[in-house]
Amino acid sequence: MSLKTVCNFSIVCRMSFFVSLIRLCRYRLLLNAIMVSLLFVNTGISDARAELVDRIVAIVNNDVITLLELNSALRPYMDQIESAGYDSEKKEKMAYQLRQDMLNRMIERKMTDQEVKRLQLTVSDKEVDNAIERLKQAQFMTQEELEKALLHDGLTYEDYREKIREEILRPKLINFSVKSKVVVTDTDIKNYYDSHPEEFAGEKRYYLKNIVFPFDSFASQSLMDEQMEKAREVKSMLLSGKSFASLAREYSDAPNAHDGGDLGLFDLETISDTIKKAVKPLKAGEFSDIILTDQGYQIFYVERVEEKKGKSLEEVSQEISQTLYDEIVEKRFREWLDTLKEKSHIKVML
Repeated sequence: MSLKTVCNFSIVCRMSFFVSLIRLCRYRLLLNAIMVSLLFVNTGISDARAELVDRIVAIVNNDVITLLELNSALRPYMDQIESAGYDSEKKEKMAYQLRQDMLNRMIERKMTDQEVKRLQLTVSDKEVDNAIERLKQAQFMTQEELEKALLHDGLTYEDYREKIREEILRPKLINFSVKSKVVVTDTDIKNYYDSHPEEFAGEKRYYLKNIVFPFDSFASQSLMDEQMEKAREVKSMLLSGKSFASLAREYSDAPNAHDGGDLGLFDLETISDTIKKAVKPLKAGEFSDIILTDQGYQIFYVERVEEKKGKSLEEVSQEISQTLYDEIVEKRFREWLDTLKEKSHIKVML
């Protein structure tokens, strides 16, 4: 048999598989519709209301995802979109994107569930019991309260146990298929440390003083000009060698003026970009140019700079290892999912 014949035969078999599966699922859905029709007839409800309300939206290998399942998963999010007050065009775009994303997540879940079965991964009753106990402790719930809450949501305790079992199985699958194959070496850690000096270098803190020439956002141009003139006079005196603290006491119009304009110790990341840009280049004993701020014109003075010692490689090795591990796991997980998709028979009919 030639390679071409084999490939053609494989394609025909795959098409036959999809056709058979679609027919089987449609047959099941048709049976459901017939049962609904009979129910409507027996209860005296018009046949016109007996409609086929479900259909297949995706086939994932031997499993299907139905429209009812998709709509059920979407409902909480669609309710949020409806109540958010968006215009109809934006709501339609968001709903469309949400539907696509949700269906993709459901397809991925089907694939991972199938992989769990293929690998014959299991969760013991003890693991389920322990997970439920941890949940009850976190929520301060008794067994009776848990079962009552489940009943309110239309779930039996056994149904809930099976859901917990599924939630434990998925991380087990990821551990087995992805995480167990991830290794972070000492070289990886060293390379990350060397290439991210800003993360581990010492931090500078600036002890600041200021002189304020205030006005608000509604101030007239004449007032702003007047305050600028005062600021220039003070800057001129600073350049001639006058004490910043003494000038602050005399000319600053702010609550801290009597303290010589004392503001305290600051990490530059905690102050506005305008002030940070003016202060960062300064050394101890230097003052800034006149800058415009929300409070008016200001001049800043750096009393001293305190530099916190940076972290050594040994101190941050564990932190870097975890960062790299998380990054690699995320990347490998997406690659693993993509490989699963390539090996799977997936047909979307949304």
